[in-house]
Amino acid sequence: MSKGDLVLSLSGLDTLAGQLRSIKKRMDDTGQVDRKLGNGELGSSSAFDAMEDFVHGWKDGRKEIDVGLDGVAKMAQEIVDKMTKLDVDLRNALREHEKEGKGAK
Repeated sequence: MSKGDLVLSLSGLDTLAGQLRSIKKRMDDTGQVDRKLGNGELGSSSAFDAMEDFVHGWKDGRKEIDVGLDGVAKMAQEIVDKMTKLDVDLRNALREHEKEGKGAK
């Protein structure tokens, strides 16, 4: 393949967009971790402290992850939609051109 040739898998991008939306939905379905654990439930106070740090950080980072997943999924879907429309438009223009060429002979 020479430099500058564009190769694009629309089905791959479409699959990727669906998978990203699925990941986001599953993350949304997990909800927030609100249950308070006691020190004894995790075996040690350091495990309890680590879990609390994780939960706090998860709440902070979760929105950022959601926004990122949503943005990439939307971009992938837009590429699929626009390239599909372009392909259809080009096919239709070629067919129209072929019809006009046959009629002129």
